[in-house]
Amino acid sequence: MSLLIVIPVRNEEARLPGGLALLAGRLHACGLEDYQVIVADNGSSDATAALARACPDPRVSYLRASEQGDKGAAIAAGWAAATAAVTVLAYCDVDMATDPEALVRGYRLLQANSADVVVGSRWHPEAQVSGRRVRRAILSGGLSWFWRLLPAGVIRDPGCGLKLLRRSTWASLAPVPGGFAYGAEVVERAARRGARVTTIPVVWADDDAGRIRLGRAAGDYVRAWWRLLARR
Repeated sequence: MSLLIVIPVRNEEARLPGGLALLAGRLHACGLEDYQVIVADNGSSDATAALARACPDPRVSYLRASEQGDKGAAIAAGWAAATAAVTVLAYCDVDMATDPEALVRGYRLLQANSADVVVGSRWHPEAQVSGRRVRRAILSGGLSWFWRLLPAGVIRDPGCGLKLLRRSTWASLAPVPGGFAYGAEVVERAARRGARVTTIPVVWADDDAGRIRLGRAAGDYVRAWWRLLARR
């Protein structure tokens, strides 16, 4: 098996080099070398592209995925660009707030055929969360509660930026709209088609929540939730 990790970015010149270095270091420490990384740019106007292209790691490539600042579209474009060797698709956030070690645990579960989809959760009883500000905790908790209202839903932490799935599972789905809720909606739709979904705890440390456009993100999650509820 081979793993593709997509990192959706937009104007991340300050955090991209450190994020890529941390990702490579943690994966190496966990004994994982068989992977590729696509930095999927969704409309950067700073030095993000130049920094991604200058990364010395041959496993890292750059893709101009979208011009609209659409995180979901960037993830989808990155996954669609996977080479023939890739069998597992994943994405994570550029800040690496979720310890990349969870990517390795998720990948091993897929390798062992113990799941078709693996999602990280900060609300798992064994998760380790540090530095989460009160405002962010309230928003994250509210989103988690809201998502649990979906009949037969499987996602408990839709906002967690760590999800992996078999390439064949993703390929079997009809196109899913982009937006911040893209990953969560993909997982729910895969589960409805019979995919086995496993939730794993993550180690997570708060980063700058002020960079997240909360109004747009909330709207994306509401629209995705409604589509799933209405089975559209």
